[in-house]
Amino acid sequence: MKKLFLLTSIALLLSSCVEKKGEAVKANLDIVPVPQTMIVNSIEDGFILNDNTVIVYNDEANQFNAEFLQSYLKNIFKKDLKTTLKSESESASINLNIIDASKCEEMGLANDKESYLLSVSIDNINIYALDAAGIFYGIQTLIQMMPNDIYSVDANEVAEVDIPCMNINDNPRFKYRGLMLDCSRTFFDVDFIKHLLNGLAHYKINNFHWHLADDQGWRIEIKHYPKLTELGAWRGADELLMPAYGSGNERYGGFYTQEEIKDIVQYAADRNINIIPEIDLPGHSKAVAVTYPETVCDIESKHLSVQGESNNVWCVGREENYEMLENIIAEMTTLFPSKIYHIGADEVNMNSWRDCDVCQNLMREKDMKELVELQNYFVRRVEKILAKHGKTMAGWDEILDGGELLPTSIPYVWQNSERGIKSVKAGQPTVMQVSQYMYFDMKQSPDERGLKWAAIIPLDSVYSFDPIGHFELTDAEKKLVLGPQGGLWTECGIVDGYAHYQLFPKVLVLSEIGWSAYENRDLNHFKKRLFDSHIEKLYHMDFDFRVAPPTVKYEDGKLIANKDYDQLVIRYTDDKSTPTTESKEYTDAITTDMPENYRFATFYKERSSIARGAQNIDLYHYQKPKTTITSNVPMEQDINVLVDYDMNTYCNTARPVESGDYFLYTFEEPIDCKKILVGTGHYGLAIVGLPNARLEYSYDGENFIEGDDFVYDYFDGYYAECHPEKAVKAVKIVVTGIGECEYAILQDLRIE
Repeated sequence: MKKLFLLTSIALLLSSCVEKKGEAVKANLDIVPVPQTMIVNSIEDGFILNDNTVIVYNDEANQFNAEFLQSYLKNIFKKDLKTTLKSESESASINLNIIDASKCEEMGLANDKESYLLSVSIDNINIYALDAAGIFYGIQTLIQMMPNDIYSVDANEVAEVDIPCMNINDNPRFKYRGLMLDCSRTFFDVDFIKHLLNGLAHYKINNFHWHLADDQGWRIEIKHYPKLTELGAWRGADELLMPAYGSGNERYGGFYTQEEIKDIVQYAADRNINIIPEIDLPGHSKAVAVTYPETVCDIESKHLSVQGESNNVWCVGREENYEMLENIIAEMTTLFPSKIYHIGADEVNMNSWRDCDVCQNLMREKDMKELVELQNYFVRRVEKILAKHGKTMAGWDEILDGGELLPTSIPYVWQNSERGIKSVKAGQPTVMQVSQYMYFDMKQSPDERGLKWAAIIPLDSVYSFDPIGHFELTDAEKKLVLGPQGGLWTECGIVDGYAHYQLFPKVLVLSEIGWSAYENRDLNHFKKRLFDSHIEKLYHMDFDFRVAPPTVKYEDGKLIANKDYDQLVIRYTDDKSTPTTESKEYTDAITTDMPENYRFATFYKERSSIARGAQNIDLYHYQKPKTTITSNVPMEQDINVLVDYDMNTYCNTARPVESGDYFLYTFEEPIDCKKILVGTGHYGLAIVGLPNARLEYSYDGENFIEGDDFVYDYFDGYYAECHPEKAVKAVKIVVTGIGECEYAILQDLRIE
């Protein structure tokens, strides 16, 4: 352990700030990511930062940095601090000093453009670095020392901030620290992207991997092929792309114009973030296939991808496709200066190539034995196109299969850590986005929204991840591990705030994994900094971060709820409703003989967690009558799993649903009940359901009463419910229009 943790008690003392208008406050030393070395020389004496402090920069390359710092200090001092370009430091100033590499050894600074030395004396603050990037990261550390509300224009005014005399000598463990965002399944506007980039910059994330094209939408304007965005950026009942992932009947989608992309790229570059574009090829290409159908194999057979899409794979043997890709990439190079370009190349259903005469002719011509060799052929062709433009190809770890790569090409490992070891041992530079740790779309606990095929991934699990791990690697192989990346796929539907909820505070964990020395990392210390300071910082940054739900148990006739940290408030209801800020505050165990009626949630100010009942009892006493089910729709699984009353089993259709399709649940004997809820789509995930359907119910099994249309819910997907007045004999789903994707998922009934 380095010197940092010897100073924990000092840091705790200094981080106890009173943030009231016009008062002096102490510096906050809860820094994330934890610096390599932080030494506080004195808690008695320090630099007094106030509205008379001057920001001095010694190089025009630092002008943005000076103005960036000025913009945040204005929030707490309510005026612009003076900035000036000057070759020498002056007292009562913050000095931003770009230095020559020859001075690194003398100053103990790592010879890395992102490294910085932050030195605080009574007279001034000095930030030294080789490059504006290092100065920027020193500024981020300094801003974190300010009151937690500095990120808001509504911050409390302070008279001064007392910063102890200290030295922080800091540099990143990994050169690559990335976050991937899927904007195909869910489209995020320019303001959202810029807001997210601000958050990444605050925590020293330096790569934004922008997933711009997939089955559900093409998001980048390509002037040579206008239909990609005119038609391929939209989905809905009347569009070429079907509704998907909760987007419903209305026209949904959007794209980024080339001018918007240039603006975002510059915005990111100013904050030392490189934007890596990704268009997913040769699979995951339904948005291309519906707009330019000649790009895919001309076959009659139908092969579904993992996500249930058909005809979404580029034809490898069609030479015109490579001309199209050349044109697309040529336009992209005018927008993205990034050296790295990502082509996806994951989850390709290669059976299309097996049935394609053109692809089979290519296999014979090249003496290929396996279909995966066709994928390698495609990847190598795109690799050459990118190299022609001075770009390095990256792809998901499937690019390791079927043949060799250029030694510069970068696999992004997602399947497991062992694939990462395979990659570096093959000599490839590698980014580690291992799904079991770094897929931020996974559930964070069993009853929260999200996927779980990789794992249920709470914050602690993310923190345990090390990109190098404990594998036996040579020093050269370790250097090939470029760094970690978190990823947020957005199949989980169109829900306001969902992206923020899944990303924060996990982005802070990603920050520490990528930046801090492994021996400096400590989960308990991280959580203390997070809960003492950074949750409040995220609040003032206006991120809808996840509030950890309470743990709730029913024992000895009492409901007992606990929270993760003291700053949270637990509120509850006793009628199964979701708690609000007006609900009763939980202060002590609740004695009750009806625990299933209680719901609890934690609150941080107005932000709340999911609602949760006691986790060790059955909250819903659903009836499970003997039931038969019939339908005119062919199913992929045995349709009888829909009447086993096990919510963990699913049945999906073998074709897209059509108007007039039906699913009829008939009870052996009429049942008395208060409510029957009929859900479609993944239970608790709300995707691949029926946006166009109505519920009907019958008391005699022959005459049906027309009920409500299906509506969308955060957890239940597209659902409808009925409240029968007497014993009901049957319920029926009647499809009234197009479904989501190329299949639909049905659920078991929930009968109360």
